[in-house]
Amino acid sequence: MRKGMCAAGAALSAFALAVAPADAEEGMWTFDNFPAQRMRAELGWAPDQPWLDRVMAASARIPGCSASLVSGQGLALTNHHCVIACVQALSDAANDYLANGFMARQREQEARCPSLTLQTLASIEDVTARIDAATAAVAPEAFAAARDGEIARLQRACNGGGQRCEVVTLYQGGRYALYTYRYYDDVRLVFAPEHAMAAFGGDDDNFQFPRYGLDFAFLRLYEGGAPALTPNHLALRFTRVADDEVVLAAGNPGATSRLRTVAELVFERDVHLPWRLSMLGAARDRVRAYAAQGADQARQSASTLQSLENIHTVLAGRLAALNDPTQFAHAGAREEDLRARVGRNAAAQREVGEAWAEVEAAQAANRELFYSYQLLELRAAEGSQLFAWARDIVRAAAERQRPSAERLPRYAAARLPALSQTVTANRGVAPGLEQIYLEVWLNGVAAHAPADVRARMLGVETPAAVAARLAQSQLADPLFRRQLWEGGASAVASSSDPLIALVRSMDGEARRVRARYQTEVDGPVARAHERIARARFHAFATTQYPDATFTPRLSFGRVEGWTEATGRVYAPYTRVGGLYDRANSGSPYTLTPAWADARARLDSDTIFNLTSSIDISNGNSGSPLLDREGRIVGVVFDGNTHMLGGEYYYDPALNRAISVASTIIHAALVNVYGMDGLVAELEAP
Repeated sequence: MRKGMCAAGAALSAFALAVAPADAEEGMWTFDNFPAQRMRAELGWAPDQPWLDRVMAASARIPGCSASLVSGQGLALTNHHCVIACVQALSDAANDYLANGFMARQREQEARCPSLTLQTLASIEDVTARIDAATAAVAPEAFAAARDGEIARLQRACNGGGQRCEVVTLYQGGRYALYTYRYYDDVRLVFAPEHAMAAFGGDDDNFQFPRYGLDFAFLRLYEGGAPALTPNHLALRFTRVADDEVVLAAGNPGATSRLRTVAELVFERDVHLPWRLSMLGAARDRVRAYAAQGADQARQSASTLQSLENIHTVLAGRLAALNDPTQFAHAGAREEDLRARVGRNAAAQREVGEAWAEVEAAQAANRELFYSYQLLELRAAEGSQLFAWARDIVRAAAERQRPSAERLPRYAAARLPALSQTVTANRGVAPGLEQIYLEVWLNGVAAHAPADVRARMLGVETPAAVAARLAQSQLADPLFRRQLWEGGASAVASSSDPLIALVRSMDGEARRVRARYQTEVDGPVARAHERIARARFHAFATTQYPDATFTPRLSFGRVEGWTEATGRVYAPYTRVGGLYDRANSGSPYTLTPAWADARARLDSDTIFNLTSSIDISNGNSGSPLLDREGRIVGVVFDGNTHMLGGEYYYDPALNRAISVASTIIHAALVNVYGMDGLVAELEAP
């Protein structure tokens, strides 16, 4: 229990009355605090502890997405769009797996995905008391550093032996938990359909319904060169779901903002999101033009373009939600309710103090630092793999000369082996795309960076000229990267590579703005959040769920459609027959030859995609959709347009998740692709 909660318990008892419940299906719940009693009261059933333990052990996390283990031989199920970078990396001019699909019919054909890792959650431990003790006596501006130092110590003590550990901040600092993961770094592609079928409908159908996306793929985990043994796995159910059937999703929703203050959301609406959308829009438009130059360019940029279009749509939806006065009022009402509760209780007032005012002051500092922090540190050269390698090489060389506890968290001793593997991996880059990313970034530097930083980074050259030169960096060669990584500080200092030289020239300023941000923005906000979180705990305890943190969560709801304000009703299913009807609409609704040939072999009534009321966010892509027995009935891959506002609030009448039904996965593997061995593995008891 948090320091101060017990002592103030009696004075705050009245403060905890009249708890405001969440909407019925609302919530992305941690596995150690699942509201089984509430779910049972609302839906008539809830999972027991063995169910929760089994599903947690079989749920998985891959970079940016979710997955699930589905056989005892390391087979994992996720979305095609979650592994599209792997499919692209394995492709070449002779083998275009994006266009034709990837189908390993024997184990020896399964191909390792460069840099792809998978993690399964083994345990959760509350470490709030440790963080409290480390930060109890520090000033607000030193809070973030003290907190991060203790987090690094906890993670360092836990890492090793095939496991990775992560301290997760929950309830805006109301609770801290140590998550221990089983870590797999040999992940191989088993099956991926043609990109045209996985992304059927293209950007036109993104966050829309009815939908016919075949967005699934299979991976396999390997250990010691052999398939990993994974006795904790889930079964797929190949019978159709029913209207109103209770379902759950186990995944890793990305960061949400439902507990952030109004001051932070105003900053998000007025400053952060407009800038992000302008940068993403510029990159998207340039990549579209590059893809149109030829087949090779289209293949190189397929995953990049899909990602840029998706992120731009997501952020535009969030901005629209924040710009809608009615929708923004949801956030305002939450904050007003909590502030009113604090105002009615003297003990709560003393504990919270001026927390909301401190957050407002930090947002003022954030406005001053925003462009420098984004362009030089947080999103420097976003999208450029060459720049990411250059920064890691330069910073690791400097950080390795310091004690591990004093390093930037990314370069702590426990994390260096994995980082070394990432930096030295044999992964190709497309110079044309690199030049685009670098030029878009440098245009931002030219427009917004301080004059001295601009002069140091650009000199008298244009952003386009500098980007063209940087895109020719030798860092594309993995042997060159390894030499610099292993050569350390002396090799970095003597390197004439243009990107290494650029990072050297800007890293001091980037570190300074990072330190200022931690002192003037992150630290004060974190300390204020902690006090607000304590007030929220007194009012609601853990009857409310924490914001998402890209860590394992469980959501529940029903299979159901929705009705728009216009009166238009959306049914919760699409079927195979509808796919063939839609395919007459022209691009991007074009069938591949395999699907055109398979029509007679498919049941037109087979459910293709389905919607449910489960609460999801970005990062839930690849989450298994589960029935009461814990069987997989679908794989989450998208949401409707209303889900985009779910970053800030959940609307039970409108927010819907979209999944690929397990019925179409089975039908496709059997009747379209002839993947008999894979089907036999999935059907094995």
